Amino acid sequence: MPEPASSVPPGDDRIERIVAAILDIADRKFTTGLQPSPRRDEIDAIIVGVNTMAMELSQAYATLDQRVAERTAQLEEARDRLQVLAYSDPLTGLANRGALLREIEHSLDEHRRGEPAPLLMLLDLDAFKSINDTYGHAAGDRVLGIVADRLREGVRAGDIIARLGGDEFAVLLPAGCPFPGEVGNRLIELINKEIKIRGVSVSPGASLGMAHATPEHDANRLLVEADTAMYVAKQSNGRKVQEFEDFMLYERQEKTLLLRDLRAALETPQVFPVYQPIVDIESGRWVGVEALARWNHPDRGLVVPDQFLGLAEEARLLPRLTARILDSTLKDLARWRRTGLVGEGFTLHVNVTPAELHMLDFPDIVRAALRRQGLPASCLAIEVTEHNLISGDSLDRYSLLALQRMGVATEIDDFGTGYSSIGYLNRLPVSGVKLDRSLILGIEWDQQQLALLAATLGLVKACQLGCIVEGVETQDQADLLRHLGFSRAQGYFYSRPVPAAELVAALPARTAEGSGPAAPEA
Repeated sequence: MPEPASSVPPGDDRIERIVAAILDIADRKFTTGLQPSPRRDEIDAIIVGVNTMAMELSQAYATLDQRVAERTAQLEEARDRLQVLAYSDPLTGLANRGALLREIEHSLDEHRRGEPAPLLMLLDLDAFKSINDTYGHAAGDRVLGIVADRLREGVRAGDIIARLGGDEFAVLLPAGCPFPGEVGNRLIELINKEIKIRGVSVSPGASLGMAHATPEHDANRLLVEADTAMYVAKQSNGRKVQEFEDFMLYERQEKTLLLRDLRAALETPQVFPVYQPIVDIESGRWVGVEALARWNHPDRGLVVPDQFLGLAEEARLLPRLTARILDSTLKDLARWRRTGLVGEGFTLHVNVTPAELHMLDFPDIVRAALRRQGLPASCLAIEVTEHNLISGDSLDRYSLLALQRMGVATEIDDFGTGYSSIGYLNRLPVSGVKLDRSLILGIEWDQQQLALLAATLGLVKACQLGCIVEGVETQDQADLLRHLGFSRAQGYFYSRPVPAAELVAALPARTAEGSGPAAPEA
């Protein structure tokens, strides 16, 4: 036991050194330098306690510092990961939209300080949806990764590549480029190279738009202009690289307004069907009608069908439009049959697109529409253009086969426009064809064209398919078709497309037996 210290001997500074050591410990200086005296009294006991405390605190603070350092490193690593996630695309490793906008703004700031003007390119894959639908999302993701690698291969080290979402990519050239067209074409060529998917070669294809910046630009405006140019490139035939011009923005804004009006019009009588009769060539009787959509805009009047149908297809509104036309026209047909205006053999022909055929429930939609009007499936014919049908996939064929089994006729529209072959006619689940008007142009004087038309009829008959000739415009054409053995036709020679009321007024005279050939319209 330490001896009690009744008093501190003169010259003993141990208390002062203990106080100094405690102050050092408070400042995290844990080497006290305190040594017990030979006396081993109560003051020495305090010295031992202070030294022990200093050692334990030193160890505790060392452990704490280590843990703080580890946690700080973890937080910094997490921050870095979040930074990467915030500004990169996880699928391709490219920059994302946020990172691109940041880089565009930085490049624009540099341009305002006198650096070269940046150039922005946007690319959209042409065939990606088809690849995704046919081969699945895993194959689609693989295509996106390959396209990203090809873009890296096609640009300079300082250029920025981004994936904006889906199948849309961007390339920012911060310092511009003296030959942007060449760069754009090189990127398109790289993307167009075939990719093997499950042993099948596919080509993604792409459309590219580009916009040059000025000091007045901001990032969003530059994106809009590049996107507008890309949209024009996508709509053009063959031209896949397009530089932005001011008029394009006006045209796109017009389309945006028209699309807004079309969405609203689909719920109103503004969109309505007209009917073009299908005629028995020998007797002149009307044996059916083709339903065609029309749009009477309240301010613009009748909108050209090619314009609003193309717009509806781009906006994926065609299924809604077709459903509306199908319901409306089947209701008309049911009313005509009930009132005796047409017989049971009178057929309604309705056009559909791949968008409808890709809907697994499309046959069910058709079946339900027929049931609502109490009509048999045999009164309806579904038409699909030759190009869309032959370039389609198994979903298209599934829908057509289901319709056929239901009893609905299925026909190839615009047959003879470049894809026709015996093999396709034998394999496709169709019951008839409609010959494109181009096949009868000039048959009055062109013997070779007439022979080609006759051979086409022989091909169709050999496949045991029905045949309707479109675009008949003259008496001579009608006579030659009858002479060759064609039985059905339609065209302006017989009647233009007319509204339902006008058709109803003409039906009694035109559907009766022995009604005779129709007089040509003025």
